[in-house]
Amino acid sequence: METADGFRLWYEVVGEDGPAIVLPTRVRGEQGKLAAALSSGRRVVRYKPRQVVGVLEPEDEAGGEFDPTSFTRFPAETEISDLHAVADAAGISEFVLGGYSGMGALAGFLAPLTERAVGLMVGGFPLLSGGEYWLGYVEGARAGLLTAGMPEKAAEHWLGVLMYREWLGRDDTEALAKKPGPKITWYGTGDGEPGCRMYDLVGGSAIARRTRADTARLEELGFTVLAFDGLDHIGGLAATDVVGPRLDAALSSAGW
Repeated sequence: METADGFRLWYEVVGEDGPAIVLPTRVRGEQGKLAAALSSGRRVVRYKPRQVVGVLEPEDEAGGEFDPTSFTRFPAETEISDLHAVADAAGISEFVLGGYSGMGALAGFLAPLTERAVGLMVGGFPLLSGGEYWLGYVEGARAGLLTAGMPEKAAEHWLGVLMYREWLGRDDTEALAKKPGPKITWYGTGDGEPGCRMYDLVGGSAIARRTRADTARLEELGFTVLAFDGLDHIGGLAATDVVGPRLDAALSSAGW
């Protein structure tokens, strides 16, 4: 589909008419099995946000003029406009916005900014804490790539820097508490712990420990917190046969 400013976005819809879920994804295969697992009686939309088009895989059907380094603040208005355009193209009005890991972070950042996202479903990311860590991570990655003489790769991290800077200055608790739809967060108990298959990348973020520590606050905001014993960061998304049924049940319990 093409946006009003001529940028082409990729999206895919699975499922039936019914309550909608929108999942931003970095590559076309990401969250595909999860979308299928949640599609019975629901319409599930996956799309590639503008900021990740072409970053991890070549794009033949998506793209356009978009220079991340030209921004001095995160282009939230553009990302929200693109999200709404994808939802319109898929024939949905209100939806649960969801994602895993970095795309869970993007969903958590965007959801308070649009009333069309009536719920939020985030996995593999500590929604209420750890922002300082992730800001340091993306700033460090960008600085390292610049030092290595790889400015094009460094540019891929710039919008992440801007997003976390802005997010750290916001208080989303009231906006999240007012969301009337399902609010779910899930994590593997081994996520970010020694033995996690992505420990070198996500160990310092302590995803499991942070989410566990935040559980009481999340529940006060109306979230259902699902812990999956023994799953690490990869397993928290890849083990669809384990994760999918509990997410499906939590959505159904919330009337979705």
